[in-house]
Amino acid sequence: MKHKKASLWGAFFVACALLGCGPAGGEPEAALPAVCSMPADAQPVRSRSVTDGDTLRLSDGRRLRLVGINTPEIGRDGTPSEPYAQAARRALQGLVERQPLQLALGADNRDHYGRTLGYLFDAQGRSIEAQLLSQGLGYAVVIPPNDALADCHQAAEQAARAARRGLWQDPQVAEVGQLDASGFHLLRGRIAAVSRAGSSLWIDMEGPLTLRLGQHDLRQFEAVPDSSWVGRTVEVRGWVVDRAAQSGLRPGYRRYMLSLRHPQQIQPVTAR
Repeated sequence: MKHKKASLWGAFFVACALLGCGPAGGEPEAALPAVCSMPADAQPVRSRSVTDGDTLRLSDGRRLRLVGINTPEIGRDGTPSEPYAQAARRALQGLVERQPLQLALGADNRDHYGRTLGYLFDAQGRSIEAQLLSQGLGYAVVIPPNDALADCHQAAEQAARAARRGLWQDPQVAEVGQLDASGFHLLRGRIAAVSRAGSSLWIDMEGPLTLRLGQHDLRQFEAVPDSSWVGRTVEVRGWVVDRAAQSGLRPGYRRYMLSLRHPQQIQPVTAR
C-alpha cells in the first residue's frame, strides 16, 4: 500500500507542475525536482523539424529519439496512422519549435538506427517527455540503462490515465488472448508458469505470450517473479516479437515473446 500511495503522489506532483494546480498546489510543485528535474549536464540545442511524437531532427543534424516515451505510430507506405499519432506529432512540434531547448544524453546515447537517445527540456527546464505523457499522447517506457527519469515519466502517465486524457479516453489495455501481431503492446493476463532455462527467466502467460527476463536485467527487479506469481493477473508493456515470423516456432512454444528489462514493464493488477 505504501508503494501505491507514493506513486499516486508522484503523479500528483507532475500533474501540478505541468498542468497547474493553482494556489493549493504550491507544496506539490516544490517537490517536483525530486521527481522530474533536469540533469546538470544538459546542453543547449534547437529543433529543426519534428518527425513524429517521439523523434525530431536537431539543428545540428542529429536525429533525436526521446527517452522514456513511445508515441503512436504515424502511418507510412499507405498504412493509416494509429490514433493520436498526428496529435502527438503536433504537440511535440508546439513544445519545441522557436525556443531554446536543453538535451541530456541517455547513459546509452545511440540506438541501432543511429539516432541519438536523450531527454529533452524546454526553456523553463520542464521535461518534454513528461509534458507529452501528461497530455495522454504516449506510453511511458523504460529501457535500461536509460532510466534516469523513469519515475517522472511513470507519474506523468499515471496522471493522464487517471484523468482519461488523450489516448486514455479509450481502452488501451488488451487481453493477452487477443494478441495477434508484433509491435508495441499494453496487455493484461494471468501468469500460467514461471521457469528458468539457461540464463533467462521465462514467465508464460495464459495465451500466446511468454515474457523473457534475462540474467543481466534481474538486478533491476527487487521482487523477481517466481512460482508464487502463478495465477496473478498482471499488466505488461513493451515490444512484442513474433517468433514464428522470425525463425519458425518450435512445438509447444508460445508464438509471441516480450522481453522484460525493467520492473515498470510488469505490474500486478489489483482487483476492483
